[in-house]
Amino acid sequence: MTIIRNLLVAGALVGASLAGAPAFAAETLNPQTQKNLDAAMHGEAFANLKYQAYAEHARKSGHPEIAKLFDESANVEANEHFAREADALGLAKTDEANLLDAMAGEHYENTEMYVNFAKQADAVGDKKVAELFRQIAADEGDHYAAYKAAAEKLRAGK
Repeated sequence: MTIIRNLLVAGALVGASLAGAPAFAAETLNPQTQKNLDAAMHGEAFANLKYQAYAEHARKSGHPEIAKLFDESANVEANEHFAREADALGLAKTDEANLLDAMAGEHYENTEMYVNFAKQADAVGDKKVAELFRQIAADEGDHYAAYKAAAEKLRAGK
């Protein structure tokens, strides 16, 4: 009986993954597993962008083979590891929910995070970095406004 149940479960998982649906139900995941997936996704996203920066540096330094290595690894971090973890977590929801989530993140970065980072950098004399943080805060405000406009348009059915 256990073998049959395992085969049925395995078949359901394969069928769900082939149909493009997540093979995991995020709402049934243990909270610690959800936290681990979130931490893993942050690490994969950071590695992706870091490796892209390393690849660009290697290209500029005349080392295309090293650049290729970093580019390939960056691609795996984002398009395999992060993507699979996001699927397992059920990261993407409805378009409206995704816009609201993006708005919340951009608003926080625009009004709190980068503002506080700039104040801290100013306080210790890192003026150029403080200005960088202020510029990025303004960009995040633009992102917030764009997401807000898209959410309003979506709600209006346009």
